[in-house]
Amino acid sequence: MVNNRMSSYKNILLILLSCLSFSGLHAQEGTRINILNANDFIYNKSQGDVRKMVGDVRMEHKGTLLDCDSAYLYQDKNEVEAFGNILIRQGDTLKIYGDYLYYSGNTRITQLRNNVRLINNETLLNTNYLDYDLNKDMGYYYEHGEITSGDNFLSSTNGIYYLKTEIFHFQDNVEVINPQYHIYCDTMNYHTVSGITSFFGPTEIISDSNYIYCEKGWYDTKNDVSRFSKNAFLRTNNELIKGDSLYYDRKLGLGEAYGNVQLEDSSQKAVLKGNFGYLIEKTEESMLTGRALFIQEIEEGDSLFLHADTLRSGYSNSRPGEDDKRILEAYYGVRIFQKSFQGLCDSLAYSFSDSTIRFYTSPLLWAEGNQLSADYMELHTKNNKPYKLEMIKSAFIISREDSLRFNQIKGKNMTSWFRDETLYKINVSGNAQAVYFLKDEETGAIAGVNQSESSYIDLYIEDNEIKKINLINQTDGILKPDLEITPEELRLEGFMWKEDLRPRNNTDILNSKKNTRSGAGNSF
Repeated sequence: MVNNRMSSYKNILLILLSCLSFSGLHAQEGTRINILNANDFIYNKSQGDVRKMVGDVRMEHKGTLLDCDSAYLYQDKNEVEAFGNILIRQGDTLKIYGDYLYYSGNTRITQLRNNVRLINNETLLNTNYLDYDLNKDMGYYYEHGEITSGDNFLSSTNGIYYLKTEIFHFQDNVEVINPQYHIYCDTMNYHTVSGITSFFGPTEIISDSNYIYCEKGWYDTKNDVSRFSKNAFLRTNNELIKGDSLYYDRKLGLGEAYGNVQLEDSSQKAVLKGNFGYLIEKTEESMLTGRALFIQEIEEGDSLFLHADTLRSGYSNSRPGEDDKRILEAYYGVRIFQKSFQGLCDSLAYSFSDSTIRFYTSPLLWAEGNQLSADYMELHTKNNKPYKLEMIKSAFIISREDSLRFNQIKGKNMTSWFRDETLYKINVSGNAQAVYFLKDEETGAIAGVNQSESSYIDLYIEDNEIKKINLINQTDGILKPDLEITPEELRLEGFMWKEDLRPRNNTDILNSKKNTRSGAGNSF
């Protein structure tokens, strides 16, 4: 009982001496550091106005409490130096721990060193160097800091914590570790309540399913949605999508791109461009629209260029990994350019399984000097080069002989064969008609014209000229000198020469002034 009374008297005396010691300070009323408790109390005037406190030390300043094992109170400076098991408490949520502290009551800035931990709600900061401004509720750490917030572990060389807004500002060697991904960047803000990170400068987001790069953007770590800009792109196993800005939903596996969009398919050596596009990771489905352009490398120095309103790539059975089901669809105003052939149609589909391009709604193609049209076509390719063209219903082939004369082949259906990307054989089936001009072998001048009708026709072509023709079940045939009939009279029903619609180069397919609907088929 006597010892308890002596301890109480000692604490009361300690507090009285602390209060009296501030009577000579220049600090204004309310700024003095108050001693609330200490087991041992030493005052040595010879060392200056310094008080040493040891054991269960507790002090208070403007509502902030400081606990430690021992401390020096420099009363003339209104400063504290504390050692061992340091704990700062401000309000209901903020706690700061450390091994060493130096605190100025005039500036309210505290310096904590070694094993420093800052805890606010569910956020924990670990560092060895922390300066905290109690006036501004801001903490500065350097020489590396680590933050744990929910499922996120964050670290950086330097950082600032804003208590009022609960935002961390990270600088230099920033890293975020989440169970699903890692983030690496130079500068980043992190809101501990919302879980939203904002990036500034080169940033990488790496996961098992994809790789994301940007130089500006944000990531909502709680909802797994994000938006990126400035050189942003998203890469999956075989595809890469980029644009002026990207939106990504990790839960859905959905990436969207806006402005100057480019999607690269490394497995097909293809690039798709447009103003808007998306990529679905799970099904490997992608779509581009807005001056959409498809480019596929055929061989060095030669590529296929295809333009349409919309391009879509995916799997017919929605099961990625099976190339025999993969298709590319292009629709509305399709225009094609390659060195060996060019074309127009309303829409098309390319099947990677059989390397076949299917043209819909009155397509119109050009192969060297030949114009080909039908209601529907199928172009079969090998090694990305044409070898057979199926022309179904209202098939028509025209080639110019001179400014007035045209060789013509017409029938219900046709099959054309290519060798080294050059047309060399044509089979016409059903109501076959042909008009072709004969030349003098010595002079090359036109000597006459052959008009033929039969059930089937086989034609063989060399150097873009008909060299041989076989008529099967011929119903009519006329061979006349060229001067006995005018070129206009030789034109078959539905003839129409559409050379002005032919794309001349890879940029011409984007020319909106040209009609992108061929109007072929029955109009020929």
